[in-house]
Amino acid sequence: MRSAEFNRETVLRNAMEAFRAKGYAKTTMQELVAATGLHPGSLYAAFGNKRGLLLAAVDHYIASKRASRRDLFAQGEPLAAIEAFLRQVVSDTLGGCCLVTRTLVELAEQDEELRLRLKGSYGELEADLAAVLEQARAGGQLGSDAAITTLTAFLLVSIQGLVTVGQCRPEPELLGNVVSQIMAALRA
Repeated sequence: MRSAEFNRETVLRNAMEAFRAKGYAKTTMQELVAATGLHPGSLYAAFGNKRGLLLAAVDHYIASKRASRRDLFAQGEPLAAIEAFLRQVVSDTLGGCCLVTRTLVELAEQDEELRLRLKGSYGELEADLAAVLEQARAGGQLGSDAAITTLTAFLLVSIQGLVTVGQCRPEPELLGNVVSQIMAALRA
């Protein structure tokens, strides 16, 4: 028997978008078949079940966001990199719900493995933000007494706020002004 061939990245990106749009519970297997272009048997063979496809899609989403964030953080001066990242968060939010946030809210209490996976992704984000803030402090962009742990938490709360407000009020100018205010507070 010949194994099914498909572009895994394309399938995961399309599944990710389907889950972002409606969440896990409201996305049917028929919708996933249509989104991915795979037959049900191929989806089950490759991912086991709908949950397996969700886990793979979430992992793909997290890896993609991590790579993008780290690319931004590696460029230029640290506070400009943070601002570019926040503006990317706004752009992503205006493009649809954050898959991590949607999945965390929908399934975290029901699925411990998934909750721990998502918690780990937030831990990576926290570590990346703390490292860039440390660079900013070392480079004189923040005061030498800047409380990196507190500033990191401030940014995490701000990011989640942007994601949430962006779903309720998808207004680019408003969200852009919020990013400017976050940066002003960070620099203060």
